[in-house]
Amino acid sequence: MNNSVIKVLCQVYLLLVLLAVATMLLPLYSYLALFLLLAVLLTTFGRLPARFNIAMTTVIIFLLPLVIRLLLDYPLVSEPLLHYLSYTALPPLILLPLASVIAALPTLYLLDYHLRRNAPTTLPAPAAVGRRVTPVFRALLTTALVMLLLSFFIGNGILLFMAAMLALYLIAILIRVLRAIPGQPAAVPTTGRRIIAGSTAAISLDARSRASVGLHCLISPVDPWLKVTPQRFTLTGDGVELNLTVTPPLAGPVRPRLQLSVIDPRGLFQVNQPVEPVALEVIPRAKYAEWLAMKFLEQTGAGGAATAAVLPETVLVHKRGIEYFDSRSYQPGDRLKDIDWKHSLKLNELIIKEYIEAGEQAAIIAANLAVSDAEEADKLAFKLITTALTLAREAIPAALAVYNQEGIVVTTTATDPREILKETLSLVKEITPVEFAHRFLETPNIGKLRRSIARLEPATSGPAQRLLDILSFEHKAIEAAVKSHPATRALSLAAGRLPPPAVIILVSQLNHDTEALMVATEKLSRRGFTTLPLEVLR
Repeated sequence: MNNSVIKVLCQVYLLLVLLAVATMLLPLYSYLALFLLLAVLLTTFGRLPARFNIAMTTVIIFLLPLVIRLLLDYPLVSEPLLHYLSYTALPPLILLPLASVIAALPTLYLLDYHLRRNAPTTLPAPAAVGRRVTPVFRALLTTALVMLLLSFFIGNGILLFMAAMLALYLIAILIRVLRAIPGQPAAVPTTGRRIIAGSTAAISLDARSRASVGLHCLISPVDPWLKVTPQRFTLTGDGVELNLTVTPPLAGPVRPRLQLSVIDPRGLFQVNQPVEPVALEVIPRAKYAEWLAMKFLEQTGAGGAATAAVLPETVLVHKRGIEYFDSRSYQPGDRLKDIDWKHSLKLNELIIKEYIEAGEQAAIIAANLAVSDAEEADKLAFKLITTALTLAREAIPAALAVYNQEGIVVTTTATDPREILKETLSLVKEITPVEFAHRFLETPNIGKLRRSIARLEPATSGPAQRLLDILSFEHKAIEAAVKSHPATRALSLAAGRLPPPAVIILVSQLNHDTEALMVATEKLSRRGFTTLPLEVLR
């Protein structure tokens, strides 16, 4: 028979019993029966939370036998029913507990039904690893024990019997669950995966149950860069598919952990189990970018010393344009029509003219090698190499303006982007985490500050002049602070060797160089240089 049908039958039974008792009791005592009748009606027809139904059913379990006893002692008829029951074969001391059991059995089934409905919605959050009873079990067992003690003090045998019956029910359920659910209730296989730090990978796993009963599960990641769906599910012998999304940082654990919490079908017993579903091999971003750069240089014949001995030297053919860009030495593969014969005769060697597309701009890579930790160092190296690699693939001439917190590291003129790429492969080795003594605030908006000063200068009011003094002082302080900054000097040197228009690509963690970059790029923009949007490496 369906559980819902049995539930309805039990509720109808209780309603009929309570309705009969309320009509047969003296009016003074019928109010208790009417209260229980209202409670059953609420749990039957009301859309109430399962926890409320559990509490109401527990109250009915203890009060219903007392109402039955009142009917035996104070019926509406002339003589107590207990007087007529004394003629039965069973003595009253046995008959009364027996009548109480018969009356309370449906309430125990209803309690069991509401516990099953409540379990999936109130799954406790994962806690320490191990096995423990849930707050619902503790509340019910505490109620049963309190009623046991109370029945001893007041000498009520029926109340004692019902409390003992509820306690035995809870203990029997607990023993059954302990035997059915092992210490490691879920089997989740571990899979290996290679992944680049900071990239995202999707992984599917099949979780299976080791328990002989269905389990309500809540799974949550310990590490914030690990996501899992679904987080709530019911685990049976058929298993369930878990979908993981991992975006590991460089310094993250190689075996990320999930915390699995399961409870039995009635929500009385909880088991917490750690799960390590993935064995990660995290590849640093810088190492991956270096591999891409080396493959590119090998394919274009401009590899390092490791490949120069085995690969013939060829060149990357620039995109042909109509605007003269630069001259360089002849390399095998260059077209004869590009030879600059005049300069070749002067220098006594073949010189090639290079051209770019009309409107194509050279680029300056402005890189700050100062970082706070290994994670930032890996991100910076990846950004620096991939920026140079992109320029090399597009054959865009580039220059370097590299600095750190101590001074200028290197500046170059605009040259073959392959040479810039090789230079960046050497520069990333100089990225060293340092500890900054100061905290760096929000980036100042120099353009907005100057516009505000220009608007306030014509004003003559006192408040406007005071605000003008404050903004002018701030502007002069920023200008003085950044004048000798390594970022300012490096950009000035690189821009001085490359006439505008040109694009400035900023690669920085924005720690010690924020104000200097804002001031320098704002000045260079007025000279015709274009700065790509400044972006903190993430």
